[in-house]
Amino acid sequence: MSMERITQSEHSFRTREAYDRLATVWSATTDDGPYNGWLERPALRSLVPRPLDGLTVLDAGCGAGAQCEWLLSEGADVIGFDLSPVMVVEARARCEGRGHFFEADLAQPLELAPASVDGITSSLVLHYLYDWQVPLRSFAQILRPGGWVVLSVDHPFAPALAGQCGTYFDTELLSDTWTKATVEVTQHFWRRPLAAAMAEFSAAGFVIDGIAEAQPSPGAVERFPDDLGPLTGIPSFIVYRLRLG
Repeated sequence: MSMERITQSEHSFRTREAYDRLATVWSATTDDGPYNGWLERPALRSLVPRPLDGLTVLDAGCGAGAQCEWLLSEGADVIGFDLSPVMVVEARARCEGRGHFFEADLAQPLELAPASVDGITSSLVLHYLYDWQVPLRSFAQILRPGGWVVLSVDHPFAPALAGQCGTYFDTELLSDTWTKATVEVTQHFWRRPLAAAMAEFSAAGFVIDGIAEAQPSPGAVERFPDDLGPLTGIPSFIVYRLRLG
């Protein structure tokens, strides 16, 4: 599906609707699930600079709050937001009154004060946006000097999905169908080549400070042989740590 056939506002509505449906089962199906809990989250957390004690960290696209809970356990003061209001409710309940949570769309400029956070995490969120300059420039504005962004997206070298028509060099809207507990949704996200991602970071004033490419650990493969065994040696998710240049 090409960008000419869907606006970002339509895409955001569809994404929000899917995550609203997933929200009540998300923690139970992903915290100890193969792809989020055992593959992507360890890679993302490996690039988060520590210690976090006393730092203010924003989790952009916080989902049901797993990352926020981890950041709190590391001593951070946490701000979290999500496109899905039902996910925000789940995150707020999970963190038991700690942290500050609100609903927001990364396709719009963030209404946070300039130089108000020390770090930003964003787990598998940016690939829901065609235009990365809006969120990246928001991140740049709200970071304090020396701040960082750690974000993950679908790996540009990941195997082609069913229905993928373009070449590696195309920025293409793809779809994937998930079943979490009894909830089935079809999600749509953009895959773009590595050079395009790097150009977006540079245009917003960021330099890449570190990269992690998610690979399942031996323990993860032992626990989920059917899901993660085939991903050994195969690109799936990529994590970037960014700093302002």
